[in-house]
Amino acid sequence: MKALGAMLVIGGGLWWGLSRSRELSRRRAAIEAWAEALALLEGELAFSLPAMPELLEGLSRRSRSPAREALSAIQANMDRLGEKSFSQLWREALEAHGEALAPEDLEQLCRLGGLLSRRGWEDQREAAEAVRISLLAQAEQLREELRREGKSYGTLGLALGAFLAILLM
Repeated sequence: MKALGAMLVIGGGLWWGLSRSRELSRRRAAIEAWAEALALLEGELAFSLPAMPELLEGLSRRSRSPAREALSAIQANMDRLGEKSFSQLWREALEAHGEALAPEDLEQLCRLGGLLSRRGWEDQREAAEAVRISLLAQAEQLREELRREGKSYGTLGLALGAFLAILLM
């Protein structure tokens, strides 16, 4: 029975370490999806200048998850634009579909939503570009952290589980 308990504690420690690595991978993937969506937004703002509902529909069709879901939610709620501002709709969609993002990532994207549809097309494009560049830098930082420390999280979790198993025996 003790051996089974020890194995469970060790497995739990390993699971904890690997889940930290998986969480960082999910965040990096979400950031990259948003960076791609913002690149598409920049292109639309620079060349075609569609109305906001059409812009959101096109972006949601061509974006990857989780950006796709958030952009679809914003586009679906555009009929509530009189009740709420565009920035509120944008924030609500990000909060509902941004579980993989860190609070600082969400805040950058929320600030962008405050600028969209209130500024000129060129200002909107520049703001999207600035956020995209910042997100790409963050994704690169996460990629490097995962490369350096990804396996370490699993090893640390395994070691912590083994330590607890020995301590409890």
